[in-house]
Amino acid sequence: MTTILFVPGAWTARTFYEPFLQALTVAGYDVHYAGYPSVDSSDPLVTDCQADTDAITTILQSLVEDQGKDVVLFLYSYGGMPGSAAATGLAKAQRAQEGKAGGVIGLLFLGAFIVPEGISCAGAQGGILPPWVLHDQPSANLAVVDNPIKIFAADVDAVFAQSLTAGLRPHATLAFNSPQPHPAWADEAFRGRLAFIVTTEDCAVPREAQFGMMASTQQAWIVREVVSSHCAPFLNRINETVELTREIIGQFL
Repeated sequence: MTTILFVPGAWTARTFYEPFLQALTVAGYDVHYAGYPSVDSSDPLVTDCQADTDAITTILQSLVEDQGKDVVLFLYSYGGMPGSAAATGLAKAQRAQEGKAGGVIGLLFLGAFIVPEGISCAGAQGGILPPWVLHDQPSANLAVVDNPIKIFAADVDAVFAQSLTAGLRPHATLAFNSPQPHPAWADEAFRGRLAFIVTTEDCAVPREAQFGMMASTQQAWIVREVVSSHCAPFLNRINETVELTREIIGQFL
């Protein structure tokens, strides 16, 4: 059984993703969730991208090194940054050469950030975060989203989208302004094992930006598209997203 480790986006609590995670489980996958400390941070002065990476790495190492599982990393939005860094050194191809069981068999991004080492999320967007990110709210060094349904789920029925707003939490601004640790997508061990589901109607991470980030890596990508906003794949496009995930994992295998 293939294991999926889901790495969420900024601002969102696990409750928001539960219907999607359950759908993946029903589809036959061993599903795990990698939360990280910059969401609803208790100490936003220290919860940077490296701290998030470390938290994800701990979970991933448990699955790969302790349990010998074959893992697909499902990386969403900001989660593409710490999640891709957490996979460094844990590729199945690398571990097989060392006579070790388990490993990461592929990186699957959805509407996610692909950022070169040493560049921050803000830096990848011209040095500043978009205007819908409201700084120092509800307190210093935290940020929230202005009009989240418009930004994240404009194509979703407003009543249905309430689960999004209910699942939003403040996020440590430092996570967006700190550098990307070394990303595994840059490593030879993941050539041919990179995939991206493009959210074509995305206001948060526009379609052209998603393709631009892929092109900048000079890597080959398996690409699929879903006609949706940033969060719709987990709201009213769940079945479609699960099917695209199944297709991509089939190519990894």
